[in-house]
Amino acid sequence: MTTNTDTTDTACVETTDRIVRDYLTLVDDSMVAVLPHALRIAVELGVADVMDFSTAQPVAITADLIDADPDALSRLLSALATAGFFAGDPGTGFRLTALGARLRRDDPRSLSASLVNAESQLAWLRATDTFRTGAASFDGGDGGFFGVKNTRRGANVAFLRRMRERTGRLYRQAAEAVDWSRSETILDIGGADGFLLGEILSVAPHAGGILFDRPSVIDEVNLRGGVPGCRAVPGDFFAAVPTGADTHLLCSVLHDWTDEQAVDILRSSRRALAAGGRLLVIEMLVPEDGTQHVSHWSDLGMMVLTGGRERDRAGFTRILEAAGYRTHQVLAIPESPFSVIEAR
Repeated sequence: MTTNTDTTDTACVETTDRIVRDYLTLVDDSMVAVLPHALRIAVELGVADVMDFSTAQPVAITADLIDADPDALSRLLSALATAGFFAGDPGTGFRLTALGARLRRDDPRSLSASLVNAESQLAWLRATDTFRTGAASFDGGDGGFFGVKNTRRGANVAFLRRMRERTGRLYRQAAEAVDWSRSETILDIGGADGFLLGEILSVAPHAGGILFDRPSVIDEVNLRGGVPGCRAVPGDFFAAVPTGADTHLLCSVLHDWTDEQAVDILRSSRRALAAGGRLLVIEMLVPEDGTQHVSHWSDLGMMVLTGGRERDRAGFTRILEAAGYRTHQVLAIPESPFSVIEAR
């Protein structure tokens, strides 16, 4: 007799076997090893930025527009076409596909900043040490992952661009999904360049906004003219955050840190939150039943880069309660692997 558990286990094994089989096949054909580099090169050259969806563009024209060797570019496009990023052939030329659009810098779901992220690539080359020691592999000196961005503007700007891309791709829908009607002042703690806070204020124009982040981040925000409707405040969220706001946001912040550090950040929020206010934590929730979810892979990334971790619902409950918060509700963000944890 086959039980439901047997059926579930069999389906899981079959899915896992298929994934492993496909992965090993791709490794044997060199695609897994080469594809990330081919995509990075396509982004650095700006190939997708000079192509459109409707008409196949001759390779010679594309090569001239991006200052590339026509034969080398033809071979690159031919390979990426087999993976679905472009369509066409060397004779008639290539056009952009919906998947390839994500290589464009101006696409709302762009992956371009992530694909050229040398920081992560270098950290992963040293990542075996992380699994021996439990310590992050990112080599940023004493300041760690974020400290280096305070002293190297190029690294800081590149990081902010990746965060904007990531927000737009993964959880900007939170602006429409959450009820902001009772929010008068929204404090975005660690809000990067203020992209999400700006989206929120566009659907909640009655509210005021405070953007809070590292001084080097706020300097960049001010250089770009700030965020409409927001006051930008520099500081250190381990020490203190601005007081008076009735709604606090922590968006994709807590996963950067250990449980002890996350509790310190949450305590800073708790001390500053207005009476009767709420905290909204936007993060991925690791499934507690072990099912497939992108958070498992992000968890490894956090461990290697920052020493942080992704958490399941129980993990968030634990750190929130340690800081004096209680979970009020959890809202899944539509078409996103992220959720909103509301705490009070």
